Formats: sequence, structure tokens, C-alpha cells
Amino acid sequence: MHMKSKYLIPTIIFSLAGTLFFLGGCGSGHDHYSPIGVVLSIDGNMIAAQESSVVTYATGDAIYVPAGASTGTITVQFMDDDGSLFIPERSGYELRHTVGNSDVISVTHPAADGPWSLILQGNQPGSTTIQFDLWHGGHSDFSSVAFQVEVEEPDSD
Repeated sequence: MHMKSKYLIPTIIFSLAGTLFFLGGCGSGHDHYSPIGVVLSIDGNMIAAQESSVVTYATGDAIYVPAGASTGTITVQFMDDDGSLFIPERSGYELRHTVGNSDVISVTHPAADGPWSLILQGNQPGSTTIQFDLWHGGHSDFSSVAFQVEVEEPDSD
């Protein structure tokens, strides 16, 4: 019985230390960004935004892209808890995206404006989604909602 108790205390301490490290994130000792939302804009004009769980679109209920055409350069900015927009400036952060159906849209990322910009190409008419992650240290510090994207036949005017 004495042998078991000899290892009990070190085992508990080791387990607690491992748990605290795991719960502490990447363990790099620096602050992480803590966005509550994301704003997508073209030339400074919002096309879609998420603030907490509320999603708004500039037009209708989706981001619209003509089939066979591209959007302008979309800038992705994150929103902090006081509503201020920011683009991460600390090293080690990157923008990642996930497209629901790549037959409907394709993404050029990064666009010429840098790592926080992208362009959507309308491949064929249909509906899909695009979701964004603020990636850092092997994990996402923020995941957006899946924004609706509608690719429509271009106007024949």
C-alpha cells in the first residue's frame, strides 16, 4: 500500500499540469484575439457581416455573385466586443475559409491586397456557403457562421 501512495501525489500533479496546459490554449504566453464577429467588404462597402449570432447582408439574404464573373476584392475584418473592426497584425495568424460547394464558387486567396483579402468566382448558378476561421497556433481562435452565397445568371440587359 505504501508503494501506491508514493506515486499517487506525483500522478495527480502531473495530471493537473497537463489539464491546465491543454485548457490554456496554445501555451505561447501571449494574448489571443477574441473576435465576436466578422465583416466582409468591397471597396469599404459592407457586403455581409456577422456580429455574435446576427448575420446581415447588404442585399437580400446572401452574397450574390454572377455566374462566370468575380466579385471585387473582398476584405475580411474581424469585430471585437466593442464593435471595432480589425485585421490581425500579430504574427502567426492567418485567414482560412471553407466553401460548402466548390462547383458553385471558387476562391482566390490571398488576393492581391494581401492575406486578409479574397475574390469569389461564380462557377455556375446555385447556392453554397463560405465560412471563415481566424487561424493561430494550429487551431481556430474564431469561426464565423457559414455565409450564404448565391451564384446567379448574369443580367442580359
